[in-house]
Amino acid sequence: MIHRLRRRLMLLFAVPTSLILSLILCVLFFWQSSQSRNEQTVSLQNQILNLTYQLEGTYFFSDDWLASLEHDHRLIIHIEENNIPLFFSGSWEPRTKRETLVNLAKETALAEHIDTSMRPFSSTLQKSSIFTLEGENHDTYQGAVVVMATESGFRSLTLLSDITELERQEPWRLMLFLLMETLGVLALFLVSRFVSAKAVAPVAEYHQKQTDFIAAASHELRSPLAVIQNCAATGLSMPEQAEKMNRLILDECVRSGKLIRNLLRLTSSNPKEMKLPGENVEIDLLLLKLFETYEPLCNAKSIRLKLTLPDELLPNVDGNAQGIQQMLSIFLDNAIAYGCGTSAASPDGKERIPDKKPVIEIRNDKEYIPDKKPVIEIRVSTVDRKLAVCVCDHGPGIPHEQKSLIFDRFYRSDVSRKDKEHFGLGLSIAQSLAEQMGVKIEVLDTEGGGCTFRVLFPVAK
Repeated sequence: MIHRLRRRLMLLFAVPTSLILSLILCVLFFWQSSQSRNEQTVSLQNQILNLTYQLEGTYFFSDDWLASLEHDHRLIIHIEENNIPLFFSGSWEPRTKRETLVNLAKETALAEHIDTSMRPFSSTLQKSSIFTLEGENHDTYQGAVVVMATESGFRSLTLLSDITELERQEPWRLMLFLLMETLGVLALFLVSRFVSAKAVAPVAEYHQKQTDFIAAASHELRSPLAVIQNCAATGLSMPEQAEKMNRLILDECVRSGKLIRNLLRLTSSNPKEMKLPGENVEIDLLLLKLFETYEPLCNAKSIRLKLTLPDELLPNVDGNAQGIQQMLSIFLDNAIAYGCGTSAASPDGKERIPDKKPVIEIRNDKEYIPDKKPVIEIRVSTVDRKLAVCVCDHGPGIPHEQKSLIFDRFYRSDVSRKDKEHFGLGLSIAQSLAEQMGVKIEVLDTEGGGCTFRVLFPVAK
């Protein structure tokens, strides 16, 4: 699906732009061709005016002047006085004989009722339109014929301009424009491929996350269903185990209900559209209440819970009391489960063995072994005019490459998912709560080892 979307985006970008580029190049080609022809026509008209002016006022022409004019402008000049050709053989030899070209020009002018063999009667000057001739050897000429009356009779001028090279340049110019169009279209397709890949990348990432989410949710939901099915089958085949199996079924139902509630919380809350109502929160009272709630649980798991507050009175913060309490509770649950654990387990599930034996001190002539219980600390400090609330543990910590993944739904470092008490949704919920309150969660390394979750709350005004 992603590849099909990328291909459609590429075509949607490349095809219209390629058509526009082709249209622009076509217009540019015809405009340039037209400009070249117009320049040639204007140049020929200027030469006609120049020679006509000379014919009207001059009775004698210098061969050198005519030769220079022919050579500089690639012209064929044929002048007749009372139907008698002027004695001028020309300065260059065209591919087709001059006589043949002059006769073709006269025939073309005669089709416009301009006869070079007789004196004009309707006016003193007759001029044909600009016409094009094809020679016998693939040569092309542009020309015109002028006939004017004089006191002694009449004069005629047949003027042709060799445009063979101009016509031959046309296919090469067309090939150049086609090459430019091909390279431009190729460049557009390459750019569209790059742009479409960049545009589809977030969609592909979201699709992959969605796929992983569905796979993880299916795995988590399949496990309790399998247990319930096995327990039900055992209860039917072994009635004496029915009570035990029913308790297991009830536990799995509770576990499945908790998972479904967490999923509903995540799917029903959109941080960009939904925000928790803001209020002034007495953070010190909230933390004391949180400490009192979790201290018995930590004691039951042989974990020492510490609450470190500054000496001065803490100011109120902007936030939501229920949201802050739930978010910090998630951090504490994670610290108890992963940062300490009942056996101080490492992420691979194996029991951690201390590198050194506990130091034994002598107090009052008696041996004293310091308390080696795992410690979880709730710490409050001021950072950049904001109140920083930290939940610190001294466990194995979180590798740097996993810190950007721990807020993903169902993400767990234990890929085997042997832990049935946690689903990998807690930090996703905490992230959602933080976004709804407009605060940011930071994941830091605890000094001496472990992980610290820090949240900066703005101080209430």
